[in-house]
Amino acid sequence: MITLEEAKAHCRVTPEETEFDGEIQIALDAAVDHLRSINVDVAADPFPPALKQAVLMLVAHFFENKEAVTPEKVWFTPIGVDRLIAPYRGVSL
Repeated sequence: MITLEEAKAHCRVTPEETEFDGEIQIALDAAVDHLRSINVDVAADPFPPALKQAVLMLVAHFFENKEAVTPEKVWFTPIGVDRLIAPYRGVSL
């Protein structure tokens, strides 16, 4: 799985900048929870690189875009996430 330190590095937050730890941890938990909710197996060990990248992309997206919609823009999840997780999704019938 991804550590807080890895998520901070991906968001370009230094280890010394602890004021964002809670926010980044929430984003990390939300990213993993989101993948679980769409039937992606996040319990794999070792964790596949594509899933790791998808989680990190979601963390960065959540960290940078605090709201889903603003008067100026509508934010969507990064397009690459769908392609990265596709091989790991369970089939729903």
